[in-house]
Amino acid sequence: MVAAFDGEQLLAELDALGAIGWKPGAGLQRMAYSDTDLEARRWVLAQMQALGMQAWIDPAGNVIGYLPGGEALPALAIGSHTDSVPGGGKFDGALGVLAGLACVRTLRSQDVQLRHPLLLIDFAAEEATTSASPTGSLSFVGGLTQTALDGPGWDGRSTAALLADRGFDVAAMIANRPPMPIAAFLELHIEQGERLASAGVPIGVVEGIVGIRRYYVHFQGQANHAGTTDMARRRDALVMAAPFILAVRDAAVAHGIVGTVGRIEVHPNAPNVVPGRVTLDVEIRGLDDAVLDRVETILAAEAARCEGRLHFGHRKEPVLADPNLMAAIERGCKALGLRTMRLPSGAGHDAMNLAAICPYAMIFAPSEQGVSHAPEEWTQPHDCINAGRALLAALLEVDAMLDA
Repeated sequence: MVAAFDGEQLLAELDALGAIGWKPGAGLQRMAYSDTDLEARRWVLAQMQALGMQAWIDPAGNVIGYLPGGEALPALAIGSHTDSVPGGGKFDGALGVLAGLACVRTLRSQDVQLRHPLLLIDFAAEEATTSASPTGSLSFVGGLTQTALDGPGWDGRSTAALLADRGFDVAAMIANRPPMPIAAFLELHIEQGERLASAGVPIGVVEGIVGIRRYYVHFQGQANHAGTTDMARRRDALVMAAPFILAVRDAAVAHGIVGTVGRIEVHPNAPNVVPGRVTLDVEIRGLDDAVLDRVETILAAEAARCEGRLHFGHRKEPVLADPNLMAAIERGCKALGLRTMRLPSGAGHDAMNLAAICPYAMIFAPSEQGVSHAPEEWTQPHDCINAGRALLAALLEVDAMLDA
């Protein structure tokens, strides 16, 4: 049955969906709840219906397709998202949704009914273009709040105002819940990094979605005239900050995580004035909370050594994938002759929200040169097809494995 997987149709649908919102030279412009995003969702809905699925759009804009199962069991869910960042590529999120369609197409063509009901979901607003992203999956699991919707969306207005303009009922989005109990969620996505492509491995099995910690670090010096202040007398806040910036890199490398100083505010930010105050936005990401704790301690001490002050900003905990589902993916890939590699996801995904209501696992397809969120984003056709075959094989393994 897996051999009947229609990879060519998957590639054709990637091209068809990728044309919605594509601007030559500017990439994909399919921001959450934009005209092009809603057009793409209607397209996905039509494909689900054409395959004989019961399909609808829920209060958050999630497109949901349903196939009944052969037994009275909770549903299995697969899917991803089809919205984009400004100037994105055609594989991010879309591959997971369209591979899900390909799985359904294979099951229908072979007249195979799973034991479990199946939900295929195109989640709305996964990308960070709204204040509440991933908005659709947060709504789906009952985690959406009015406070989150009050922040800005991609068009400058509040997310709530953007939604109201598009005809969405915010109260219904907040009250949204899954249509039925879910036993497990499988998400296929491109890696958005280069580990798989560099290693020549076709399938990544995601160990978990990394935790994220953000900090603000302040350095207070003394603004003064750049021409008349001797070097020995200067209290240059940017010079104070420079060793700390290098320390973020060094601590991340030493502990096997990633660390970034992504924003620097220099005051008064004038070429003829010695910087008097500097603020850094710092982020670290990793899968192990204990490692993140150690790095946080190191950075706090390093900030103090550099005459700075580190303040806590934002924290998301790591979300580990389910070991049994990971093993099911690997068994399915072994049967297909596809090599696998376990690796963390450095980016957030809808799966991290689904983890609040069910076990999850993720499959990664290689990203050429690790490029994503850009028009040049590319996953080789054979890698797209292999990832779709892996998703179907994993779905069959999980369907046979789970009884509740």
